[in-house]
Amino acid sequence: MTNRPRTNTPNASSPDHAPRPAPEADSEASASARPPGPLSRALRLAASLLELTLLGALVCWLTGRVVSDRFLWSQYLGWIPTEAIALLAVGVLIAGVLLRRSRPRVLVTIATLGVVGWLALAEWRLYRAVVPSPDRGDLRVLFMNISPRGRDASLDPLFATGADLAVLSNVHPQPVTFEKIYGVRHRDLLERFTGRVPGDAPPGEAHLVRYGMFHIYSKHPIRRRASAHVGNQETWLENDTGGGGAVLMLEIETPQGPMTVWALDMPSTLGASRRSMFEEASAKVDDTSLALAIDSIGRWITTDLEPGDPLLRPDLIVGDFNTPGHAWSVERFAAGARTVRADAGMGPPGTFIATSPYPLFAIDLARLGDGVAATHLEKVRAPGCRHLGLMIDLNQTSDHP
Repeated sequence: MTNRPRTNTPNASSPDHAPRPAPEADSEASASARPPGPLSRALRLAASLLELTLLGALVCWLTGRVVSDRFLWSQYLGWIPTEAIALLAVGVLIAGVLLRRSRPRVLVTIATLGVVGWLALAEWRLYRAVVPSPDRGDLRVLFMNISPRGRDASLDPLFATGADLAVLSNVHPQPVTFEKIYGVRHRDLLERFTGRVPGDAPPGEAHLVRYGMFHIYSKHPIRRRASAHVGNQETWLENDTGGGGAVLMLEIETPQGPMTVWALDMPSTLGASRRSMFEEASAKVDDTSLALAIDSIGRWITTDLEPGDPLLRPDLIVGDFNTPGHAWSVERFAAGARTVRADAGMGPPGTFIATSPYPLFAIDLARLGDGVAATHLEKVRAPGCRHLGLMIDLNQTSDHP
């Protein structure tokens, strides 16, 4: 019997005969198991620091919105523009992806979407882009702080609005200097805004009011006016901006009936409490007991104001509040008034500093009473002026007294 030579049959379970991984897979596994290098660690640390910066900025921004100017320390946080927070959030989101080379963190994504969504819908109100533009309202009101940046400015865009009521603040009191800056004379403003020349009004009608730094030009008769003064404010800053403020109350006789308009100019004292400032303004308005009324031959005569007089209940408040529009004190001033942007307006609300390409601070404001509704809101830019103006179309509603 012939013996056949034995052959060794490979045993699949033997480690010597286990299938070997491909060289490429082996190198990838080694690389994944290898700890990150110094550069990778530095990039991840940078991404984490950016996320902490975003977290701190969000806390400050939210504190400024929730606590607002209830306290002196918190009022400054209310000046943080939402646009800056949204831009920071988007930047941190993109930087995290690039630095970590991975998907964005969930919390960063949620924060970015939340801030950008709030900016687009609650502040810019971009959903109004699909709403048809209404016709011009019953009354067109223009407000602008015409404070110039230098010695060369123009009011032509204001004249072109065709406003029925023009409220100008920070009007230079010296006619010669005013003409040098704006290229128009004081005495010509009435004609440029209303089409009337001084002395052309029928007996018993006033179409021009000058009070302090306010100039008011109206196509409709101004029947009554009253005022309240806000004094110099205490400040914790040395060499701070001084000066007081004012509230000018006007009764305009429109074709639809009388309308009460308040013009407001609050102090720009940076170190002063906004809460105290607006509380003083409210108290001064409440204490107002005298008004000036135009008589049958065009003279301003003193009359008494009774509590609850329509002159003390504004249909419209316009002015330079020198405080962000969302501030707690602004909401409490003339309780019951609402922001004009609840009715109309779209896009960035900032009005200051207008000499920059993108004004970030919404301090020139309009607020509405229950008896009127805004159909249109537009910002007006005048060359050389530090503020943007507001052009508002209004209709009286059934709630108007």
